[in-house]
Amino acid sequence: MPLEAKEKDGVAGNSPNEWKKTVLMDEERQLFLLPTYFFGCIKYGGKTVKRGKGNLLADIASTLQVMDDQIYICNSNGPIKLPDSPQVIEAGTVKSEKLPDSYVEVIGVRNPSTKARNIRYRVAVKPGWQCSFTILWDSVVVDRKSLETAIINAGTLVGVGDGRQSIGYGRFELKEFSIF
Repeated sequence: MPLEAKEKDGVAGNSPNEWKKTVLMDEERQLFLLPTYFFGCIKYGGKTVKRGKGNLLADIASTLQVMDDQIYICNSNGPIKLPDSPQVIEAGTVKSEKLPDSYVEVIGVRNPSTKARNIRYRVAVKPGWQCSFTILWDSVVVDRKSLETAIINAGTLVGVGDGRQSIGYGRFELKEFSIF
């Protein structure tokens, strides 16, 4: 916790530089996600896979490990990098095919506790992003097919990252599930 107060930019609920505090990028400005994002996503995908009278959420949580430290976001052209001055785009104003690879999205959100509306500035990438990562789990606790189903359901129903279930961002499609 800092000892000195920082100067605020913007007003409560509307800070145009908010995204700079939370963006995940390396020294070369390449965007990445943390393994905890995918762990949580897959875990909650397991909630949709039934086993007996329950589901696989607790079993997946007890055995799943995401092995990568950083999971880089790419597209068909290679790694996605955030420009020094990213374009700021209001949600829903630009068709997805005309979006830049990465940008800052401005969207209104409702605070569930106060019911007030706030403006959020979040780094976003154009649809068509991809990534790959390695997981380790105990196949005695969760079989291969059940885990694959949990990942597919996680992409369809849960999503990865901020604003997952409530506004539907971060949805993905599993392209390949390989065992090594």
